[in-house]
Amino acid sequence: MDLFANFELDEVEQKEQLRWITPEEYRAEDNSDGWFMREEQNKLVDRRELLSHRASHLNRLGRHEEALEIYDRLKSEYGHRGGFRFMAEDSCLSTALMIPSFPSTSLIAMLDTLRPTVMNYGDQLQYFSLCSKLYYRSGDWPLFLRSLIFLSSYLDMTDHWEEMAKLPVELQGPNFGVGCWMKTDLLLSFQLGMSRGFVTRKLERDQGRIRRELAEWSNRDQVERARREMDTTVVKGAANDDLSRPAHLCRWSEGSLLTLSSSLSVLDSFIANYSWLLEGMDAICMQMRAIDSL
Repeated sequence: MDLFANFELDEVEQKEQLRWITPEEYRAEDNSDGWFMREEQNKLVDRRELLSHRASHLNRLGRHEEALEIYDRLKSEYGHRGGFRFMAEDSCLSTALMIPSFPSTSLIAMLDTLRPTVMNYGDQLQYFSLCSKLYYRSGDWPLFLRSLIFLSSYLDMTDHWEEMAKLPVELQGPNFGVGCWMKTDLLLSFQLGMSRGFVTRKLERDQGRIRRELAEWSNRDQVERARREMDTTVVKGAANDDLSRPAHLCRWSEGSLLTLSSSLSVLDSFIANYSWLLEGMDAICMQMRAIDSL
């Protein structure tokens, strides 16, 4: 090749010469309280990280409208592909749900935008969690209950059963309320057996609150019946240690995505397994089965 004929390059790339800074020029990275709220930032700080911290902090302060503006900006500037698209849409909807005056029609439109961005099992669990919050707010009770049934079928958590107990009394059967509170109490008892330290104290406070709810039930025979019926539904195996996951697997990607056809199987299985709980609730069960979308 003529270019290297005499081992000489026609053009030599000029590399920028490294220059060591002086002690007077050095500036330590700012990690003081509220560093992410200040505009003058180190150039090495990723802009996306900065805005995420800022929005999260504003949400914590109750300034949800301002946080939503930042999340909208993040979505428009960065949320175009992959997992970040779901996280951007999720952040917007989660924040909008904290704004009491935010229109339900707009929330539903945001949920419709979020749905096609679901990429894995963990995304779908979060999607159903948002569904339950949105439909509780809009009063779409079959959709509200169905979302919680999907969640509890995959993750039998106390939060899901407490949320179920919020179903309007006129839609509940005779066993539903006491059954939901009892299932919550039984799950807490199981979790307490595996907990330590501050987690134990938190669970004990939660259980005290749940048991006060159960103590107000006038029909003690029904409470004992609820204990027997719901105890058979608590899976008392060893819990998986999700903390053993590598850091890069912090998003829950394992598990199968629920489809419309498989969702009917999950729903039917729940109705069969919790027949005592759902006694007298045939109408809402039929409405849940008639829903033709996730």
